[in-house]
Amino acid sequence: MHLMSLGEIVNYKSKSLWLFVSYLLLLMCNSFLSFSIIPYKHIWKHDKLIHFLEYFILGILYLNALYHQNFKIKMLYPILFISSIPIIDESIQIFVPNRIASIYDAFFDYLGCYMGMILYYLTYRYKNG
Repeated sequence: MHLMSLGEIVNYKSKSLWLFVSYLLLLMCNSFLSFSIIPYKHIWKHDKLIHFLEYFILGILYLNALYHQNFKIKMLYPILFISSIPIIDESIQIFVPNRIASIYDAFFDYLGCYMGMILYYLTYRYKNG
């Protein structure tokens, strides 16, 4: 199945797109978990690193899913789509018991996502000249 998006064709049978979507759904489902049975006091000192790494992977998977498209179009998508995901993620946590929404978590989400996309972009440019 193909769909036109900003003048480019997006292949929705792509394995990399489904990997990105699956990982995104996993992140969103994680926001709905309360973690009341997990002793997470030891995790708090690594909380920001976990947020960074989760979204670093998401940023890489996101650009990889759009690999076959023009990079100018790829760089427009993060502004419109990826930028809303950390806010949605932290907003969900407001309504979940034993979870705390934090602007600092959202900051490290953005930082990880954009660093992952930058790394992917530089790797792509290095490989393709």
